[in-house]
Amino acid sequence: MTRKTTAILSLVIAGALAPLLSSGVATADSTSRVPCGSGQVCIYPQVNYGGDPYVRRATDGSTSLGDKPIDNKTFSVINNGAERTARIYRSESYSGSRTCIQPGGKIANLQSYPVGRWGSSLKLNNDRCG
Repeated sequence: MTRKTTAILSLVIAGALAPLLSSGVATADSTSRVPCGSGQVCIYPQVNYGGDPYVRRATDGSTSLGDKPIDNKTFSVINNGAERTARIYRSESYSGSRTCIQPGGKIANLQSYPVGRWGSSLKLNNDRCG
């Protein structure tokens, strides 16, 4: 091949690959999301359900998050439970500001909610939000 043919071929290949690379076919964001299974409550350390979540069965009891890596890093949440609400509290003792998530509900960014990113306990029960 001549230099001119090689240069033209390189431009053609680069032009063909450019749309694939810019379309986000395989981005880090799309591969880093961990799905929240049925019957689970998942609290994520990043907005838009990013990072490795803290996962708890919605049928389990309440728990302090103080000794868990997710403590004060509650950026998004999914409640895939069928009947129980999930309340995230700022205090480890289920007090202070809180945010309630209905069964089947989710919040992509908790920073604009009362609990913010500072969740320190999780209460799961049959009481409705409100």
